[in-house]
Amino acid sequence: MSQTDLYVTIGSAAVILLMLSVAWVLGFRQTAKLDNSEVARLANAEGANVEAAAIDAKGRAAVAKLSGGKLLVAKVMADGVSARVLSQGQARVRLGKRKLSIAFGDLGYPSLNMRLESPPAWLTELGAQP
Repeated sequence: MSQTDLYVTIGSAAVILLMLSVAWVLGFRQTAKLDNSEVARLANAEGANVEAAAIDAKGRAAVAKLSGGKLLVAKVMADGVSARVLSQGQARVRLGKRKLSIAFGDLGYPSLNMRLESPPAWLTELGAQP
């Protein structure tokens, strides 16, 4: 390795560290979390009220039964929350021992898979299979 190669390598490492530092300062490591208040805010934005909600232990996914027979599905994606409201018949709900899976009729929104410590009883009303 020549002296020029050494300078290029050190300079490249310094620039990478600078870029990582700037990203960290700007909030690169921020993540969103779902809780009952965030689910209620998302439901209110759709003009509905939350009747019941289930949120995974990490706060990364949630499903809520809304007034008017609607279903709200929310997922944390990077530093934001992606939510979808649909009628209960537009999703296939499967409930295992501690895992909930919701698949949609279109490919535009990925399936929701979440772990629940104790699944609420209202999920069985959605056609969930034990």
